[in-house]
Amino acid sequence: MRVITRHTALLVGAAALGLAVVAFAQGAPPPGAGQPHPHGVFGKLLNTLGQQPFILLFLIVAGGYALGKVQVKGVGLGSTAATLLLGLAVSLWAFQAFHVTYAIPEFTSTVFFNLFIFAIGMKVGPQFIGGLQREGRHLLVLSLLVPLLSAVLVYLSKFVFDLQPGLLAGILSGANTATPGFGAAQSALAGGGVKLPAGATLEAARANLTTSYALLYSISMVLFTVMTKVLPNMFGRDAAVDAKAMEKVLAGEHQSPLPGTAESFLRGSMPVDVRVFRVENPEVEGRSLSQLSPQAPRVGIERVLHAGRVYLPEDGLVLHRGDEVAVAGPVGLLMTGPQRIGPEVDDSRLRDIRFETMEIVAHKSDLVGHSLGEIALHEGHGLYLNALFRAGDELPIDRDVVIRRGDVLRVTGSRRRLDALQKRVGKVVRPSLVTDIITLALGVALGALLGAITVPVGGVKFSLGSAVGLLIVSIALSILRTHNPALGGPFPEAARELLEDLGLNVFIAILGINAGAGVASAVAGGTLAPILIVGLVAALVPPVIAWMVGQYVMKMNTAVLMGAVAGARCNSAGMRAAQEATGSIIPAIGYPVTFAVSNLLLTLICYLFALMG
Repeated sequence: MRVITRHTALLVGAAALGLAVVAFAQGAPPPGAGQPHPHGVFGKLLNTLGQQPFILLFLIVAGGYALGKVQVKGVGLGSTAATLLLGLAVSLWAFQAFHVTYAIPEFTSTVFFNLFIFAIGMKVGPQFIGGLQREGRHLLVLSLLVPLLSAVLVYLSKFVFDLQPGLLAGILSGANTATPGFGAAQSALAGGGVKLPAGATLEAARANLTTSYALLYSISMVLFTVMTKVLPNMFGRDAAVDAKAMEKVLAGEHQSPLPGTAESFLRGSMPVDVRVFRVENPEVEGRSLSQLSPQAPRVGIERVLHAGRVYLPEDGLVLHRGDEVAVAGPVGLLMTGPQRIGPEVDDSRLRDIRFETMEIVAHKSDLVGHSLGEIALHEGHGLYLNALFRAGDELPIDRDVVIRRGDVLRVTGSRRRLDALQKRVGKVVRPSLVTDIITLALGVALGALLGAITVPVGGVKFSLGSAVGLLIVSIALSILRTHNPALGGPFPEAARELLEDLGLNVFIAILGINAGAGVASAVAGGTLAPILIVGLVAALVPPVIAWMVGQYVMKMNTAVLMGAVAGARCNSAGMRAAQEATGSIIPAIGYPVTFAVSNLLLTLICYLFALMG
């Protein structure tokens, strides 16, 4: 399957390049700029796609994903950069060769962009807190250093180059691959209050913003991804060795995924199982389940096979010699089954019992005020307590720990046991494929509302913008869900990832499709060189300085530093490259905090840069 996918991607890439070569070989159409003159097969095709923007949009998204899988010596553009480049190439081709201008409504772009931002916040929130607890001071310094230094470099370029309105925000957001910053700058230009020099227009400022962002986003993403892999060697460090060293340090730390997160229901390895035994011990024969239960509070009989019929366990059910019983519980206790019950049966039909995991929010008297030891005697048969959380923090599991209101217990057991427990203790949270649309819609609306609140400052109406508002609301909601996973209903990770990937790439595709005319104007107007010079300096110099600070001043672990610098540059592709280079997940420790703080800071600065004109 991998080979087929790779061949498909290569074919799509070759087709796109072939179309571009043929198109430019055809030359420009007859004069009469400003009016569409579709000629030939490609001209008519591109003109038709302009009349069917829905088809054009999703063809670009599909092609971008395919091109993103193409790698040269292990380095690829990724789906986002490939989608942007493909959209930009098609748009520029249509405009230059056939005078066809594409214009997909900005509202469509806004909808998908807002969904992307909300999905990012729902993922980052719990990691944000966890990252702060690990190396909060160091990560915070890097998350401020990179965007602020980049912003200073871009701002100082005003005194070297004659930058037109919109370029400051576009260069800063594109150089740092900060899509929220670009969105905030768009909101600033759309909201008015921008101080433009004489002769400049908002339309020109929007074109400059889009053009500079589109060009630098793709270029800086590729260059930074490559730089991430070579930085450790440049400074004499072995990232893979440092990653292994950090793994050994963390090996003794066991931390379960927080409630409400994507990994909360991934049980991993657990010391529980189901074994089937044949009753032959005289101490068990002739006794009811209610009599046997107190002797083994941590195991539970799930099914009983008697005289060829399968029975569900009830307190009054009596066991007879020759019965087969399916017992669930910790492996250590099940190993004593042959001595306490009878020989183990390997091929029994009772063995097919599946475990599920759920989270219980303690709020009823059945749990609140009781110790774990007391609860185990009454509720623990056949159940396994994975983890216990209080106010978002994991507590050690001990029989003397007393449950308080609001504590979250993550429990694994058979569906029958969990259903019975749910009836007694009340609200539980189970894994679900359904997304709570009410919470999603209200969260997006609340974030946009927060971003729309304006505060007059010096005669200019200042607001956070929808990007920052959505980030704040979604991060807050995801953190609250770690305290109470029932808050806001189910939000499956698969659905969140779909919102993130589709939201970002549709937004990026629209950006590229609409940018063709602007790029052509930038090339014709001579602004391409300043954009590239300033953008590459702002994209590559701050990460190198941050690396030097992290390595020589803060003495950070190399693998953690790789993730932290990638986060400060808002570059997820760089973080993935760091994981590939180290063969470890350690870079992910440094990524979330710097990514979240840098994104927020760049969003605010880009908004201000856009207002400056």
